[in-house]
Amino acid sequence: MPKITISVPDELLTGFKKNFPEVNVAAVARKIVSDKIRELKKLEELKAKGKI
Repeated sequence: MPKITISVPDELLTGFKKNFPEVNVAAVARKIVSDKIRELKKLEELKAKGKI
């Protein structure tokens, strides 16, 4: 699987890990990227059908 690197302000990540230590930050990022790709594909399909 290819890897990507994202930059997040230290205080944001530190606060996130402090308040939600049980949450896998990498899994959250994967889900967000996956959802966005799915959303953009649907948008392209609508454009191709002339619905947008």
